[in-house]
Amino acid sequence: RASAALAPLARRPPGPRPHTMAIGPLARLILQGAAVFTSVFGRAFLQAYQQALVNARKGGAHSAAATAHTAVQRSNKMQLAEARQVLNVEKGELMEIDMKKLREQYERIFDANDPKKGGSFYLQSKIFRAKEALDMEIEDITKGKGGSP
Repeated sequence: RASAALAPLARRPPGPRPHTMAIGPLARLILQGAAVFTSVFGRAFLQAYQQALVNARKGGAHSAAATAHTAVQRSNKMQLAEARQVLNVEKGELMEIDMKKLREQYERIFDANDPKKGGSFYLQSKIFRAKEALDMEIEDITKGKGGSP
């Protein structure tokens, strides 16, 4: 009886099993994709490295880092028009504004948007950046005139 149970297995044609045939082409496809990815990534890395060497020879790594830092600072700085709008300061008023009045206005709006009181952290950060931008502008004005704003 044992030989009768093995009889169907003996009749199977030689070669790989039908359910494992797709693994060969799939593996080949995965390996080809990995080879293409490695080739493209390797070329891009090599080009970036060569450009970094050129930049280092021209201005040094410190110069490149300083340029990147300046670009980040510029992108994070709020525009003066938006800062005046957030803190409700007129365009011509910036020259004669009382610093105490500006601070009071800032604190009133900042406190009104306190997240603990149901306000918005996003708006609070916008208000802070607006005050920061106006403070820098007032500082630039006072440096230029040599007097008070």
